Amino acid sequence: MKRTYFKGYMGMAETLESCALILRFFREPASKTKDKKRTTEQAVSWPVIEATVDDVRRAVRKFSDSLPKGVYRTILVKEDNSLDFEQLAPYLKGIPDRPYYMSRETYDIFEEKDKAIPPVIDKVQRAVDLYVKENKQYPMLPFDPLHRVNYYQLLHGHYLDEIPGIELYITNYDGLITHIRPRKRA
Repeated sequence: MKRTYFKGYMGMAETLESCALILRFFREPASKTKDKKRTTEQAVSWPVIEATVDDVRRAVRKFSDSLPKGVYRTILVKEDNSLDFEQLAPYLKGIPDRPYYMSRETYDIFEEKDKAIPPVIDKVQRAVDLYVKENKQYPMLPFDPLHRVNYYQLLHGHYLDEIPGIELYITNYDGLITHIRPRKRA
C-alpha cells in the first residue's frame, strides 16, 4: 500500500516537472519579445525641438485621428494638464523644448505662461454642462453680446464653489467655453 502511495507521489512529481518544462518552453518567447520591445523603445531617442502652439495642435489632431474608436485625446493630458510628449513625439519628430498644457474638456492648448487656465476651463465647463442639462439654457445674461459665462447663476445653483479669476465666454460650438474674448457682433 505504501508503494502505491509512493508511486502516486512520484507520478505527481513527474507531472510537476513536465509542467515546469512546458511553462518554460512557452514563456521564453514572450520574454524575448518583451526584451525586443524594450530595446526598440530605448533605441528611439527623440531630439529636443522648437515647437509652436500650432505645431502641437496639428500633432494632437493627427494623434487623435489615429486613435481607435472610443479612445479620446485626453489620454495625452497628465495630472497637471501638461501634455505627454512621449506619445506625440512621432508626430512632432521630437520633444518640444518647453511644456504645453491642454484642457481636458475643450481640448484648448496653452503655453507655459497660461498653464493656470486649463484647470479653470475644465471646472467651469463641467459646471456649464451640468447647468444646461438641468435648466435647458446657458448660464449667461440674455442680452449679453459677448456671451459671458454668468458665474452668479452657477454659484447660486451650487455648480461652482467660487468665482474664477478670468472671464470665460460661451461659444457657438456646442456650448464649449473659451477664454478668448469674442469680437463684438455688428
